[in-house]
Amino acid sequence: MQKINVGLVGYGSQGIRIAEAISVQKDMKLTGVCLKEPDISALMAFRREFDIYLASSDYAGAFKKTGIDVQGSISSLLSKVDVVVDVTPSGVGKKNKEKFYSKYDIKSVFQAGEPFEVADIQAFMSTINYHEARKASSVRIPSPFAVSLTRTLNPLDVQFGIKHVICTLIRPGTEPMRAHHGPVDTIIPDKPYVADNTLRVEIQQMLSKDITFTSFAVPSILLAVEAVVVDLEQTVSTENVIDLLCRIPRSIIVRSDMGLHSTDAIFEYFRRVARPSADIYEVCTWQEHVEAINGRLKLVQAFDPHCVQTPEVIDAIRALASQENVEESFNRTNKALRLLNPGIYP
Repeated sequence: MQKINVGLVGYGSQGIRIAEAISVQKDMKLTGVCLKEPDISALMAFRREFDIYLASSDYAGAFKKTGIDVQGSISSLLSKVDVVVDVTPSGVGKKNKEKFYSKYDIKSVFQAGEPFEVADIQAFMSTINYHEARKASSVRIPSPFAVSLTRTLNPLDVQFGIKHVICTLIRPGTEPMRAHHGPVDTIIPDKPYVADNTLRVEIQQMLSKDITFTSFAVPSILLAVEAVVVDLEQTVSTENVIDLLCRIPRSIIVRSDMGLHSTDAIFEYFRRVARPSADIYEVCTWQEHVEAINGRLKLVQAFDPHCVQTPEVIDAIRALASQENVEESFNRTNKALRLLNPGIYP
């Protein structure tokens, strides 16, 4: 089997998880990780024995002083890969495309921090536009909040029809290894334009549905929570909805009465039972908080904003650089990442 050679530019909270996900795919090879400076992320990538490349020669001496062996420049890395996954801070990916990726005619995967126009497919989801992505040269992965919502809402729309969605997001105020940047003993409403300009547009592109969205940052680094109210076109029972949710891939139902009553409990369960890394790719909906009354559905779901989108990244790589269809890629990704089967847990 000829493997897809993948280059990773950036190695932050998402990049670390994407690197591990690429590494366990039998049809992919992580050719190298491109980094800007020899910080803790660079040392972690080096200790994982990934080949390191420089985003800029300005830090070559610093890398050498730190003891990190460097294989070459970003240009050298791009000459060896079929696809590049850019996980740099917001806005840097667009500059990298203009300066490097377009020059080398490299197929590219960008993250949600980049503007919509950076990619041919502006909001990629495996179950929605994988086929279209096979004809593209670049895709943009939606925000984790849009990925988790779409994973739940799309099947609901297909089965019951959706009129309107109201979502309240409670998100971690920071991320692992950056706790000093987060809120302490406070809750911060996000600026309204963030939702208007990003998540609403992503949902409209993928589902053609309007959404009223509010979000809050809280002192946490674990999972995010979405409280969702959906006006359905059909009148359905709570049991009908739970039955559907139990069949959605990359999603599970969790039971509060069996101990999975909080985000930290879900995190601990995954770490001990599902996968030691505790990277949670699944959307986890609390069974007790699913309620349908007179065509209005309420549900509450938790997800990991650092990696719920990782399976979509892996599928995007295949869509751009292989001949596999969506079902083959979807199943291959799920198996390699050891995703839990849909159903009720524990």
